Amino acid sequence: MPDLNPKQLPTDLSFKALFCANDRYDYFADAASQPFQFAADTYQSVNAWWLAEASLLAYVQQHDFVRHKLADAGLPYCEFFEHEKSGTQAFVAHNSDFVIVCFRGTEMDRRDILTDLKIRLVNNSYGGKVHQGFKQALDSVWEDMYDYLDIITDFGSSKIKVWFTGHSLGGALATLAAARYAKPQGIYTMASPRCGDKQFCNLVPKNHWRFVHNNDVVCMLPPAIAYRHAGHLVHIDDQGHVLQKTGFWKRLSTMLRGHYRHMGTIYNCWKQGDFSAVPLDNIADHAPIYYVVHIWNSHIRQSQ
Repeated sequence: MPDLNPKQLPTDLSFKALFCANDRYDYFADAASQPFQFAADTYQSVNAWWLAEASLLAYVQQHDFVRHKLADAGLPYCEFFEHEKSGTQAFVAHNSDFVIVCFRGTEMDRRDILTDLKIRLVNNSYGGKVHQGFKQALDSVWEDMYDYLDIITDFGSSKIKVWFTGHSLGGALATLAAARYAKPQGIYTMASPRCGDKQFCNLVPKNHWRFVHNNDVVCMLPPAIAYRHAGHLVHIDDQGHVLQKTGFWKRLSTMLRGHYRHMGTIYNCWKQGDFSAVPLDNIADHAPIYYVVHIWNSHIRQSQ
């Protein structure tokens, strides 16, 4: 096992540093020594890391940059799917063994915000009811994406595996898309909001792991009145531990500690004259970079 170094948490806690597209991050830096377990049908921490990295990369707008990083990771083929009116963006990257379908999350874009706000539950032709905005966003690219997936899975190995991922809005779209595709090898979503009712969630394939970083507010939306979460919860606590099995009271205690810890961090920033840090823990915990760092650090702790 090669020596693997932990990733450092960001020191710049401004909204721009935490949430804007990151083209300075060294994507898939250890991919060669930590290969994607594409045939796995159980939870794999290395797969969680790969798909968290892909979800962060999806925010970068420069297609050449994205293609280059994916090619370096061993995914030489990449196709982008975008819809101008809905604002939906995604990429499908693959080699002869596996495919990663990755949806971009919410940006500070009117189209994304309108998508998020359309919270009425509407009939889903595949069963149950789903978030109207998410359904419309996926509909705008799904036909072309499905046709492309059909081509590459027929052209490639008959055993080629298809994986779905995304952060925030991207996680919701990945969940809906995987339910439509009906035969995904795995679904790993980061910071996903609720996207359907109980009946829909029961139809989502069971090989779905849903990551929640402690107090991430987006994971609490829309309210659990008619909405439900799909997938197996994987909780990232206030100290960055990635926990597959944790009870309500344990999660509550880490959430309270997280609020307290963040208040102390903000106070220290203000003492030093830095007023740019995101003041609310619920918002800061949503940052995609935190998911990547914590998932990687947890993976290497398990590997060593």
